Amino acid sequence: MREWMKRYIDPWLPLYYILPFAVSVSLNTVVYYVTQWMSRGWKHWNMETTLDRMIPVLPGFTVIYFLFFLFCTLNTIVIAHQGRKLAYRFLASDMLSRLICGFFFLVCPTTNVRPADLGTGLGSDLLRLLYDMDLPVNLFPSIHCLASWMCFVAVRSSHRLPVWYKVITGIGAGLICFSTLAVKQHVIADVAAGIFLAEGLMFFSSRVYWYRKGQEIFECLSCRVFGTENIKESEKIYEKQEKSNR
Repeated sequence: MREWMKRYIDPWLPLYYILPFAVSVSLNTVVYYVTQWMSRGWKHWNMETTLDRMIPVLPGFTVIYFLFFLFCTLNTIVIAHQGRKLAYRFLASDMLSRLICGFFFLVCPTTNVRPADLGTGLGSDLLRLLYDMDLPVNLFPSIHCLASWMCFVAVRSSHRLPVWYKVITGIGAGLICFSTLAVKQHVIADVAAGIFLAEGLMFFSSRVYWYRKGQEIFECLSCRVFGTENIKESEKIYEKQEKSNR
């Protein structure tokens, strides 16, 4: 099994990256649904403003809203290939951001008012599906905006990626942020908080190397799970990438 993963998985997703990535995804799921369960029956605040009400409902943007998952998955893989330093900075910032989100979901639970008339057509049907799947809670900060913008900040920080990819990623993150407003899943305050948190945590991790202890722990665990030799070989490959970043 270890040899199979070394041969087929490592070229796509570095072995040392798998465990922290899995923990990051699990933490996101736990924080989102546990806080949603804990805050049931609590008073929720609506942070909608006049400016929010001026933005029309655009059901077609539901497609972009759903593309968020593909956007973040692909960029997480791309970031994994930009060297261990950036990869761990990104994952550590991502995990800490979810804990901060969980704090706000409990301390300042928010909601919004969804439009009653969604129209007809594919976009409208997708929007109804979205509303059925996702309750209007856990809105501030917007995880959609936070995660997509954090991907953009990490991509922007890489010295190896071409400018055109950074521009496309920035446009994609911007469209995802706008889609949350266009489908009335979030309000401007949610979007602003998500972007601010992404920028702030990535900046903080570039100045204070607080993530390194977590990096040591995850790499130790990865050696036990995937084999020391496999991890060391994987690290050598990506250390070369780190040197080429400088």
